[in-house]
Amino acid sequence: MTSTHSRDDVARAVDGFARTYGQAAAAHDLEAFLALYDDAVVVHDSMVVEAIDGITAWREQVAMWFASIADGDRNVADVADLAIWSEGDLATATGRVRYAIVEPDGSERYGMWNRLTWVLRRTGAGEGGADDGGWRIVHEHTSVPLDPGTMTPQLG
Repeated sequence: MTSTHSRDDVARAVDGFARTYGQAAAAHDLEAFLALYDDAVVVHDSMVVEAIDGITAWREQVAMWFASIADGDRNVADVADLAIWSEGDLATATGRVRYAIVEPDGSERYGMWNRLTWVLRRTGAGEGGADDGGWRIVHEHTSVPLDPGTMTPQLG
């Protein structure tokens, strides 16, 4: 499939992905979250040693994440500082994502910044009514930097 979309169109679609990613995580909406991903996705998650291969395995991981959030707590997954490159039906996005759990009183029980890389493939126009140009994440990589002196994660 050859894309006729401009790089601005791709950037808007990926920015929309970032918003949907955060909104779906905040709502614990498993289906909306997973709709961002291709069935053959490969995820290298900072919280899991082995690669997560395929949407079924990713579904299990995300379901565990969402189930771990206590009632009343707010789940945060805010993507920031995206740099987007695209060519034809492939795009990459690199940036940062803030993961946090915020308690009802506003205090943060848990929080960290991760580096984020997405590789996206255009699969068709807005499947399932989604306003995303048909883009799906085929690869996701999150990581945290290590302090070189102590080799401990710098969660920020």
